[in-house]
Amino acid sequence: MKRIEKLIWILTFSVFFMSCEKDQNQPMDNEEELITDVVLSFTDELGMEQSFTFSDPDGPGGNDPVQEEIRLSSLQSYELAVQFLDSSDPMEIENITLEVLDESDEHLICYGFDGSISTLTIVDVDQNNMPLGLEALLTTNQPGSGTLTVSLKHLPDKTNALPCNTGETDVEVTFAVVVQ
Repeated sequence: MKRIEKLIWILTFSVFFMSCEKDQNQPMDNEEELITDVVLSFTDELGMEQSFTFSDPDGPGGNDPVQEEIRLSSLQSYELAVQFLDSSDPMEIENITLEVLDESDEHLICYGFDGSISTLTIVDVDQNNMPLGLEALLTTNQPGSGTLTVSLKHLPDKTNALPCNTGETDVEVTFAVVVQ
């Protein structure tokens, strides 16, 4: 009887130990961060900065987001900086941009534009000297209107001819743009 009890204890302990070991060796999921705010800051040639925000503090499915219309001057060049935030807890706003910068080889900020924006060029690079997109140069056309779409891609293939068509989209926001 004692021999059977010992065997049962050994088997129970072995199963428990193996199940714990298996859990510890499984890779952790790369949990997506909640991005509630996208802030675009434009600095003109005179050093004047203006920022425009998309904000959805309660995340998808709750209250409608608040989005500012971008207003820029015609025939101007601007330095553009983008920032990603999680403001779901107003007492503890998290700057997701720092994680994007820290994991720059795993991220790409993609831009789409039309209307009164003539060019947009990414100027910063990741750890592998590939485009990142947290900083860009933008030039406006004659007065008019258009849109500017900003997408944060996770694990894109930056060597692909169309890297913005690869990877997963963490957030995508389209801003209305008025050039005056």
